[in-house]
Amino acid sequence: MDGVEELIILLSDEMLAVHCLNGDITAFEEIINRYKNKVFGLIYRMVGQYQEAEDITQEVFLNVYTKLHQFDPQKKFAPWIYKIATNTAISHLRKNKKTTILNFDEIYTNLYNIYHPPAVIDPLLNMERIELQEEIQKAIMKLPVNYQIIILLRYQLELNNQEIAQILNIKKENVEVKVHRARKALRKILLEQQTGRG
Repeated sequence: MDGVEELIILLSDEMLAVHCLNGDITAFEEIINRYKNKVFGLIYRMVGQYQEAEDITQEVFLNVYTKLHQFDPQKKFAPWIYKIATNTAISHLRKNKKTTILNFDEIYTNLYNIYHPPAVIDPLLNMERIELQEEIQKAIMKLPVNYQIIILLRYQLELNNQEIAQILNIKKENVEVKVHRARKALRKILLEQQTGRG
């Protein structure tokens, strides 16, 4: 790794964007490296298909590159790129008239399992966990698109109210209301699913 690459890695996202605007391709490559997995994860959970998500992710980074002049370096870069990713995915879904799918695989257990892998897997416990994940996934898929996106931004990307407000072009004060409504709608669907099963 040469000195320039070391310097690039130490720069903030916002400074990388400024370097990109000045024609530094290495800075843009670093932005891609920092965001490709998160952007892909966001899009995959919206479209539900791996290949489509890869294609849309590439489109997102093309959009980022062409719209970089619109970015305000005084603001945070992450919400800006997530906004482009969300809008690109929504446009793609509308164009293809597809239902939005949020695949929250391992949503409640991912972090725990990464840091605390079970020494012995209890088959019954594992089966219950898989069933719960399937129930949650089915419930999320029944939510309206705007609720799906809110849940994804808050619980998958763990963005704060200000960042979500920037992405969705709404007031910060409205975010918590929308999160509350999305959770309430999700809870209602989960209860209906449980009642339906008896």
